[in-house]
Amino acid sequence: MKLKLKKTLLLCAILTFLLSLTGCDEKETLNFEFNEQYMQDYTKVIIEKYYETSPEEQEYYTTEGTDLEKSAVSGFMAAETTDHVGKFMSYKTGEGSVEFKNGANGKVLCSQVCKYEHRYVKVTVAYKENKKYALDKKQTYDQITEVASQYGMDVTTFITQAFGNDPAMDLSSVDKFLDSYLVSEFKEYPFEPVEVEVSPIYSKSELMGMAGKNTAIGMGVVFCVLIFISFIISLLKFLPMLFDADIKRAKAEAKKAAEEAKKKTEDRIIASSKDQETAAPAVPSESVAPAASADEDLMNDSELVAVITAAIYAASSGGGMRAPAYTASNDKLVVRSIRRVR
Repeated sequence: MKLKLKKTLLLCAILTFLLSLTGCDEKETLNFEFNEQYMQDYTKVIIEKYYETSPEEQEYYTTEGTDLEKSAVSGFMAAETTDHVGKFMSYKTGEGSVEFKNGANGKVLCSQVCKYEHRYVKVTVAYKENKKYALDKKQTYDQITEVASQYGMDVTTFITQAFGNDPAMDLSSVDKFLDSYLVSEFKEYPFEPVEVEVSPIYSKSELMGMAGKNTAIGMGVVFCVLIFISFIISLLKFLPMLFDADIKRAKAEAKKAAEEAKKKTEDRIIASSKDQETAAPAVPSESVAPAASADEDLMNDSELVAVITAAIYAASSGGGMRAPAYTASNDKLVVRSIRRVR
């Protein structure tokens, strides 16, 4: 069972590999038919027209020009000022110098690699199909046929005799002759340029360096924003005090009242302790009882508790030194409870 499974997996892997090789060998079918040499020549014409422009031309093209002019001039300006590619030198030749592929919305992209002073630059022009070209081509063929009939010739013979010495004409077929004739005489192509993209070519090491730099900058910005947000959140606790005057005023009054009550209590305790130190010797309990049962109430309960506590503290500590209220003495004397005796 395991051997059969291994064979099946191996067969699937081989089939996948063969299909991938088949896909690599298959050439992409472009969105419309055209002469690749004509498209490459047209791309070079666009490059030579816009790669070097004066400040006045740049101002006009970038503000009042067409989409083609705006994209072309802006792209070449960015390559020189931002990417610092230097001056235009020549067109790259050989394998990989020109590429044709499909673009969005039925367009065809022609990419020409140019050699600049400091690096290579890929210029990609997007073309759309010229719908009027087929009609103009048919009308041109009809006109040539009519002229050839006036001389008693067929179209092929007339074309050969009339344009045989013109190097710009392709006489290999009538169809190719019409293409070359429209291009040479009327500058009309079966495609129209729409937009230009200028992309400096960087090495893998340069791309990795820029990616690392961008990553570091992005993470730094994110952390700075998070720290700033945390700081803002930490300040939210102060909003009620800043915007609610009543709460702020009430807290201030309560704090002031608490401080005054604390100070008043401490002063009474200290005063009571001093009185106890200067008081006469204690008298028998029988003589104290009538005074305690007098009708005159000199203190309320809270003041009585404070005085008794201060007296106990003064007796245990043996001095009139001011100290915090209700603090235990050094001889570990602890007051468990104080009750008023009637």
